[in-house]
Amino acid sequence: MAEAKEAYISILEKKLAELTGIEVDQIKKNQFANAADEAVAIREMASYVEGIVVQQAGVAQAGTVSPQIAQMFAHINAELGEERGAHALPPLKYDFNALEPHISGMIMEIHHTKHHQGYINNLIAATKKLVEAEAANDVSAMNALLPAIKFNGGGHLNHTIFWTNMAPDAGGEPQGAVAQAIDESFGSFQSFKDKFSAASVGVKGSGWGWLGYCPNQNKLEIATCQNQDPLQITHGLVPLLGLDVWEHAYYLQYKNLRADYVKAFFNVINWGNVNERYENARKNAGH
Repeated sequence: MAEAKEAYISILEKKLAELTGIEVDQIKKNQFANAADEAVAIREMASYVEGIVVQQAGVAQAGTVSPQIAQMFAHINAELGEERGAHALPPLKYDFNALEPHISGMIMEIHHTKHHQGYINNLIAATKKLVEAEAANDVSAMNALLPAIKFNGGGHLNHTIFWTNMAPDAGGEPQGAVAQAIDESFGSFQSFKDKFSAASVGVKGSGWGWLGYCPNQNKLEIATCQNQDPLQITHGLVPLLGLDVWEHAYYLQYKNLRADYVKAFFNVINWGNVNERYENARKNAGH
C-alpha cells in the first residue's frame, strides 16, 4: 500500500512538472507546505486548549456563558447523533479513490483520516476541559474555550456534511424539490452554479462555500465561511451543500488552481443527499 502511494505521488508530480514547468522538488515543497496549513492550525488549537487554566471552585468569576457553545454541540448532535464529548470519525460510504479522477484517492484518504480526525481529537480535548470549567463554575474558562469548540466542532461538522455531499457516479443537475428551489432562488441551475462557484473561488484564505436554506424566508442562499466557522452559527442557514476550499483539499491535484477544483466538484455532488437535506430542513421549519 505504501509503495503504491509513493508511486502514485511520483507519477502525479512528474505529470504536474510536465504541465507547469515547475520542478518536482518545488512541487513537493508547495504541496507539503499547503497540506501542512491545516495540520498547523489543528496543532495550534490543541496548544491553545492545553493552555487554558481552569480556576478552582470559589475562585472563578461568574458571568454569562456564550450560547454558541451549546449551539455548536446541538448542531453536531443533529447531524451525527453524538452526545457532547462522544465524537468519532464517521466512515465514508465509498472508497477513497471512488471520486477519481475528479478528487484523488490520496487527497481523500489524508483529508478524512488525518485532518478530520485531528479536529475530532481536539474537540474531545476541548470538551474535557469544558467539563472541568463547568465543575468549577469558571465562566471565563468556558468562554475561552469557544474558539476551540467552534474551530474543531465546526471542522468535525463541516467535513461530515462534505463527505455525504459527494458520491461516485454522481454530479449532473439536481432532481426533486431542491431543483425547483434552486430555480426559484437563483433563476436557473446554471445561474446557481456560476454564483456558487464564484463565491467558493473567492473565499479569502481558507474556508468553505455553502448552499444553505433560510428557515425564516423559506429560500436558498449562497454563503461563505472562513476557516471552519459553522454555517448555522455564522449565517443562520441550514447547510445543504458544502465545499471545502482549504488548500489541503485540492492542492496535491490542482495546485493553486482553485477554480479547476471547484469545477470538478460539480462532477461528484450527491444531489440526492442535498435534496434530502433540503426536504428535512423545510419540514423542520414548518414549511
